[in-house]
Amino acid sequence: MIQIDDAGSGSFVGGTCIGFYRPETNEYFFEIIPVELYNKENFKKKLYLDAVVSIAEEAFKALKVHKSETVEICRGYMFEKLRLWLDAKGCCWYTTHISGRFQEIVEHNFLLYTVRLGVPEPYLKYTKYPFHFHKLLRWVFADYDNRIVNCKTGWQSWAKYEGVKPNIYDDIMDHSHIFCLKCGKHIKKGSKIKTLKFVSNREHFVYLHRNC
Repeated sequence: MIQIDDAGSGSFVGGTCIGFYRPETNEYFFEIIPVELYNKENFKKKLYLDAVVSIAEEAFKALKVHKSETVEICRGYMFEKLRLWLDAKGCCWYTTHISGRFQEIVEHNFLLYTVRLGVPEPYLKYTKYPFHFHKLLRWVFADYDNRIVNCKTGWQSWAKYEGVKPNIYDDIMDHSHIFCLKCGKHIKKGSKIKTLKFVSNREHFVYLHRNC
């Protein structure tokens, strides 16, 4: 049996992780759909669906999948073209809810990838999986020019806020548990800071070291 699942399709930051698993032999295959396929031009063309098929071709070769093996696919729009590809190959497949250890591993793999993009792991846990769009906006606005390139800018939800310009002002940190969302280091209580304020679903505040 081959199980197929995805993680990250609902995260504004990063591409999408596609995972393949053969439970009988405990074999895995993972690949990330590049975030570039989610920019405005490519997202309209749904090129990320073609990327799923390309990844599946690699995975089936790596795992030496035989068409006699049953394939379980997670429910969702990500696998629309993959189902057609499986039909063309004569594979026996069905859609189901993927859960358990494999689902957890795919999600963890995406989390590790997102950490490599620069999002602090404690902050990801704070946003709660699937990563909360408006909380991730705080991380993006903390270093906008360098971080927006790692985001799904073709989303309609982003189109509502891409023109937002945060107000920036100097302040003094009056809390002891805040971390700078630009450098990721702790902000000492009583130190001078920069505060970014913007409005999306509500008013948000981003705290940075004065020199960040």
